[in-house]
Amino acid sequence: MQSLKEYLQQKNYRPLTVEAHLKNVSYFTEWIKQSGLQEIENTTYNDLLSYVQYEQKRNVDVATINLRLGSISKYFDFLKQQDESIIYNPARNLRIKGKAKTVVEQPLKYEELEGLYNAYKALQKQSLHQIKTDLAHKRNIVIVGLLVWQGLHSGELQKLEVDHINLQEGIIYVPSTARSNSRELRLTTQQILSLHHYIHEVREKLCPKENELFPGDLHNIVNLLTEELKAINPKIKNALHIRGSVILHWLRQHSKRQVQYLCGHKHIDSTERYKVQEMETLINQLSKHHPFS
Repeated sequence: MQSLKEYLQQKNYRPLTVEAHLKNVSYFTEWIKQSGLQEIENTTYNDLLSYVQYEQKRNVDVATINLRLGSISKYFDFLKQQDESIIYNPARNLRIKGKAKTVVEQPLKYEELEGLYNAYKALQKQSLHQIKTDLAHKRNIVIVGLLVWQGLHSGELQKLEVDHINLQEGIIYVPSTARSNSRELRLTTQQILSLHHYIHEVREKLCPKENELFPGDLHNIVNLLTEELKAINPKIKNALHIRGSVILHWLRQHSKRQVQYLCGHKHIDSTERYKVQEMETLINQLSKHHPFS
């Protein structure tokens, strides 16, 4: 298992993900021993079907079985790399049909995302500490723009620096995090104007630390901001709900690989989950307008 662990680490999986894959593979290898199969390298598609039936009898749900099959598939990819005589991955295309888990509940439409930005920007902030509140509001306008147009999460917002913004080219560089890859994204005209005002007039008054674009704890800032956004659109659950809605919107316009880059997913599997939901939504919409008899 140590070699498999090193293989997964080389693929840049997060530590918790690596441990999950190892645990899933251990369930399978234990079943192999119990079933009397001699060599795991000789496992066939039918053997895997037997394993699936074994898990179903133990009342393991469909989603968990599919996660385990995904780990087993990675295990066979590892074995193929170790032994050139192994050319077949029996788990490659094996998945059990069942109700797919919804990635984004009640996703926001693009018009709602854009409306969210415009409505928040138009808010008039009133407080006993009016100046400080106005500064925070102008900062938050920039953050809302990065949520609804670039789909950033709080970890990425926290790592942004002033130098990552190229106002002349209209581009933002998003640094990598434990959850996402680095990338360059286009800014909208509205964002450029707000960013220019924020960087050159607002940021310094918010006690900036070194070159940080947004001083302070972005996790708390985004949580408080989300509560304000819920007052504008009660459908909003949290910042990840906004990000998921943006990803689903991108999938209607771009290929999976393009969307993987745009949202910084380290692995295409993460993007695929959103694609499945988008396809199911499309099928449901078509069936409403063109029902099959």
